[in-house]
Amino acid sequence: MYPAYMAVSQFQEEKDATRTFHGALEAEKIHEVMYSDAKKVVDGGEDIQIGKIYICSICGYTTTNQVPEKCPICGAPRSKFVEF
Repeated sequence: MYPAYMAVSQFQEEKDATRTFHGALEAEKIHEVMYSDAKKVVDGGEDIQIGKIYICSICGYTTTNQVPEKCPICGAPRSKFVEF
């Protein structure tokens, strides 16, 4: 759905909407990998051990590693990440 939304926002020259949909699409690609990895572990009969999760409050970029200096998707500073 995000590519279609992005196309409409670009057509309507809604730059903020385009930026938002781009961030959401890129974040969902990362979430897909994380869910797939978790499913493999659970399908193997184990619980996944993740540790701390950090999410960019601007675009949704998610990482289980250290918080980057800047979000690789939207460029938000480290201070915009929320720890879970």
